Amino acid sequence: AVRAWAGPSRVASVVGQPGRMSDFARDNAWQLSVRDAVLAPFYRDNCEGGRYVFIDKSRCSCILQKRLAVDTVCQSKRGGSVCIEEKMTRFPRNGKPLPNFFLEVESCPVKDYETPGWMVYGQSDFLLYGFQTASEAMDFSAWLIPFQSLKKWFWPRAETFRRFELAYTSNHTAGRLVPICEVARVFSLRPLRMRADGMKAAA
Repeated sequence: AVRAWAGPSRVASVVGQPGRMSDFARDNAWQLSVRDAVLAPFYRDNCEGGRYVFIDKSRCSCILQKRLAVDTVCQSKRGGSVCIEEKMTRFPRNGKPLPNFFLEVESCPVKDYETPGWMVYGQSDFLLYGFQTASEAMDFSAWLIPFQSLKKWFWPRAETFRRFELAYTSNHTAGRLVPICEVARVFSLRPLRMRADGMKAAA
């Protein structure tokens, strides 16, 4: 998931919101609560027969997360399976909704420790990117983006988007801030309203 601390994560802390490694337990509890309260109902409602698997920590799942950027595997209603990368962000402390997606291009840009970001190695079919609509609320405005199409569109114009570095993280994750409205226009997307009781109509 946009990572706010080192290591794999499914649900991200908000871009631009200060955080510390000491916040790990709090962030992890929030991630799990969002997964269970919001993502689980969404997948039950939208996967064939309600069949899906969260990629939790194991030898194999760590490979799927770290090398392929896969957080959940769903049974498609069209047949076969669908792999999804999830980024769910907290509501900003300043009370202003975020206008951009943070697309990670470098997991660690520090000299001699450089590692690529999930926009480089990610192989998921979809990127599910959600924004918390209010502080403490289990309510998200989410976008289901065709991931491989997003990558093909993004990379030829990556330099045109503002670079942003999460300097407060241990590995200084870096990426580009891409306007939500632009991605929505290019891929003809509408937001999904995702709440603790399942997916609602588009906003």
